[in-house]
Amino acid sequence: MKTSSLFFLLIISSLCINCLSNTIPKWVLCVDNERLALLQFKKDLIDDSNRLSSWSSSNVDCCKWAGIVCDNFTGHVQELHLQGPDPLLEEASTRMLARNINPSLLSLKQLKYLDLSCNDFQATEIPSFLGSFRYLRYLNLSMSQFYGRVPHQLGNLTMLTSLDLGNGPWLSNVPVNSLHWLSGLRLLQHLDMSGYDLNRASDWIQVINNLPSLVELHLPSCNLTQIPNHLSELNFTSLTVLDLSYNIFNSLMPTWIFRLNKLVSLDLTRCLFYGPVPPNFGVSGFHNMTNLKILRVPENDFMNSSSVLNGLLSLTNLVSIDISTCNLSPSILGSFQNMSSLVSIDLSQNLITEVLPDSIGNLCNLRYVDLRSNHIIGNVSVLLNNLCDCDSPKLEYLAFSANRLFGHLPDQLGHLKNLITFDVAFNFISGTVPDSIGKWSSLKELMLNVNLISGSLPNTIGNLTSLNKLEISFNKFNGSLPVSIGKLQKLEYLSVHHNLLTGDVTEDHFANLTSLTTLWAETNTLTLKLSVDNWVPPFNLDVLRIGYWNLGPRFPSWLRSQGNLTDLDIANSGISDAMPSWFWISFSNIVFLNISNNGIRGRLVGNLSILEPNAVVDLSNNLFEGPIFGQYNEAGIALLDLSNNNLSGSLEDFLCSKLEQDTQLKVLDLSSNKLIGVIPDCWMNWQALSVVNLGNNNLSGRIPHSVGNLSSLQSFNVRSNRLSGQLPASLLNSKSLQIIELSENELTGRIPLLINGEDTKLKLLSLRSNKLEGQLPNELCRLTLIQILDLAHNNLSGTLPTCFVNFSIMSGKQQSSVIVLYDVPFQVQVIGSALLVTKGREFEYSTILYLVTTLDLSGNKLTGSIPKEVTGLLGLRWLNLSGNCLTGKIPDEIGKMTLLESLDLSVNRLDGKIPWSMSRLTTLNWLNVSFNKFTGQIPMSTQLQSFNESSFMGNELCGPPLAKLCINKTVSPDEGEQNDDESDQLKWGFVISIVLGFIIGFWGVVGPLIASKLWRSAYFCFLYKMWLKIRIMYHVIT
Repeated sequence: MKTSSLFFLLIISSLCINCLSNTIPKWVLCVDNERLALLQFKKDLIDDSNRLSSWSSSNVDCCKWAGIVCDNFTGHVQELHLQGPDPLLEEASTRMLARNINPSLLSLKQLKYLDLSCNDFQATEIPSFLGSFRYLRYLNLSMSQFYGRVPHQLGNLTMLTSLDLGNGPWLSNVPVNSLHWLSGLRLLQHLDMSGYDLNRASDWIQVINNLPSLVELHLPSCNLTQIPNHLSELNFTSLTVLDLSYNIFNSLMPTWIFRLNKLVSLDLTRCLFYGPVPPNFGVSGFHNMTNLKILRVPENDFMNSSSVLNGLLSLTNLVSIDISTCNLSPSILGSFQNMSSLVSIDLSQNLITEVLPDSIGNLCNLRYVDLRSNHIIGNVSVLLNNLCDCDSPKLEYLAFSANRLFGHLPDQLGHLKNLITFDVAFNFISGTVPDSIGKWSSLKELMLNVNLISGSLPNTIGNLTSLNKLEISFNKFNGSLPVSIGKLQKLEYLSVHHNLLTGDVTEDHFANLTSLTTLWAETNTLTLKLSVDNWVPPFNLDVLRIGYWNLGPRFPSWLRSQGNLTDLDIANSGISDAMPSWFWISFSNIVFLNISNNGIRGRLVGNLSILEPNAVVDLSNNLFEGPIFGQYNEAGIALLDLSNNNLSGSLEDFLCSKLEQDTQLKVLDLSSNKLIGVIPDCWMNWQALSVVNLGNNNLSGRIPHSVGNLSSLQSFNVRSNRLSGQLPASLLNSKSLQIIELSENELTGRIPLLINGEDTKLKLLSLRSNKLEGQLPNELCRLTLIQILDLAHNNLSGTLPTCFVNFSIMSGKQQSSVIVLYDVPFQVQVIGSALLVTKGREFEYSTILYLVTTLDLSGNKLTGSIPKEVTGLLGLRWLNLSGNCLTGKIPDEIGKMTLLESLDLSVNRLDGKIPWSMSRLTTLNWLNVSFNKFTGQIPMSTQLQSFNESSFMGNELCGPPLAKLCINKTVSPDEGEQNDDESDQLKWGFVISIVLGFIIGFWGVVGPLIASKLWRSAYFCFLYKMWLKIRIMYHVIT
């Protein structure tokens, strides 16, 4: 009985104890000294959002405070969960704990878990006393604004399994000299030191290799540059996550990484690893990594290997793969057809040249597909149809832009209801946009720009209620802009420029576009029709580019409400009105202003405070008048185009006033105005100038020598003024100038010599229609890059230099390139331009100027023969030597100049026969050899016989196209050249006797002329031109 009673009491006692133990957490308070320690810890923190409001002395049970976890039996604090908000949130900074960590935390002897991540400890150092928590297993201080050294005392946390000190995805300025302190953390499974500068920690891989329990290693953006290619002993084979991204190793791909066959995620983004990878590590290495699901290896050339790719493509469990920007060239797209688990694939910015396989459309689990910027060809229609045929399409991101795809957008495209981004820009897609896209209620970005898409935009586009970017520029869209576009309340970016849109745009098109910041719709034929004069748009734009719309004739007053504008383009918009005074005070951040090609009138204002530094300002082709104020040189403008207005006055105030430092102006175009006075010598503070155009004004005086000392000047144009004096040598000796245009002035003297002994960059030199004299200096041949040399209509004398063959572009030894003088993408591009005279007419060249090669020495007093070296200019297209006193024959080698399009040798004293080799000039479309002394038959060729008789008049020629028939039989070009040689030999004796008789018979009469070469040339050239004028008048009359 006693035994049974005792047994019963034991059972009752154990039940009571068990019951008592279950009730302990409900009444046990936290340890007093730990509560006080926590209150002291809170006292040193800034808690603006009252996250720690429950931490109060009135609330004595600290185990119930926010973020506190206590032991259920002892009441000791074991865990502190004080992580802050996501730093990317706008309100994150107001919810962070701040200031510093009080050492009172040392009272928490049983602490196992400490998370202070995503707070702001204001660049203080990580406290070394944190290394005293001997039971700590989890420590997270990431993204908490700690700065300075990492205390080695953290190496005392021998129980630690997770250590996260990450500073974020970008490299910080916190150096760590050694990781040796990590060696004692043998239980460590998770390590994140992202953003710390480990460049000096040369022991990093040796330390990591001694952490056998490591499962995750995150070392992105750590400025690591050294990594061994081989590891004889690999101890951290349990690794499942390895992140070494954004460390520029620029070395061979480490083969030991392929031995980590338990890896689930591998990120080597921008490590710049290259090959070759040994075959046994290429295929077998990736082949054995059967657990791999996530692979990110952008910007690593080692992937451009068939063996590496074959091993990778054998992994059928891959979920996400990013091999972008790896210079991939093998055809691999078809190999993904069996990877049914794929959710994300990124092969963008490679060199893949392959037909787009339809099989990709069968991967119905895909959410993200990025194949941008490759050379992929094929019909996109079938692939899109396959994607739409999936039972439950999951696709959210689709980008095929910048390839060579064609086809059309299928009608069932709307089945991809989860799409957030659809980008097929920069392809050759045609057809129309289907109405079904109106089902894309989640779509945020629609990019169809630079294709061949036509038709009207569907009205269903108004159903894309989530859309914030619509980009359809550079297509063939026609019809009107749908009114439904005004429903897109979230739309921020609207770009429809360079299409064929027509019709009216009203307030309804913008009714609910309250989020719109960019409206780019230039180069369409749209008319803005407003029902009220005082319309105030619902948006406040940053970018407004609607050039070529019809906005006039009155200046649009609604622009006044757009005070945030940085880009404003209303060029060619039919405005014929005075510039309103409010315009110059309504804006403050303009970086691009283009109101050119209108009829805007008024005077330029002096206040340019609306402009940002380096602004582009184009007011050309308007009716502005008055002077250019000096304030324009203080505004920090990068480009100023005031050409084709009615501006008057001198340049003195603009160029010279209030200049205390160098200006930023790079392009200055004041051409085609009514400016007068001299070009002032105030160029010392304009060193940034690249383009100066003062042409077509009434400027007089000399060209300042200092212009040639502008170190950045590439183009200088003062044509059609009244400038006089000598040509400054500094211009021709400039090392930066590519274009010098001084034609149609009154410059005198000789062409200066090039004295610096180095070749220049000069590509165009025009001194046409001046009063220059003297001989052509041989130094001109040092202009090796010259492709347009126009010295026509001066008083130049002497013979043609034989060194023209040194012109590398004219001779075909070097290819020319576009002369880009100034370029700001999507704003303005200034390329070299020139007015050139060819085929008897004046043409302006700009975009194709670099293709023009011309040598024009016409209308001078040049004597002597045409040297055969001129025929070595095999790249020359236009040659004009007319109106001189050249003698002798046309060199037979002229037939080698097969690119010649225009040849003018008229009004000279050339004789002999026209060489039969000219029949090979098949590209010739302008020829004039009239008024010379040519004899014989015109060579037979389709090209030569296509010209008018006027091209050959004033000679002794016969044969088509002339009516005069040749008595002798027609010969072939080869026979003609042979007969020419024989007849030349037979005539030598006769010619010699004539010359001797002439010298003996007329010595007394023409002796002075023979003694002076200068007198002789001038006298006979004068007589010859008078004789020609008589003959020309005779032909005109008859």
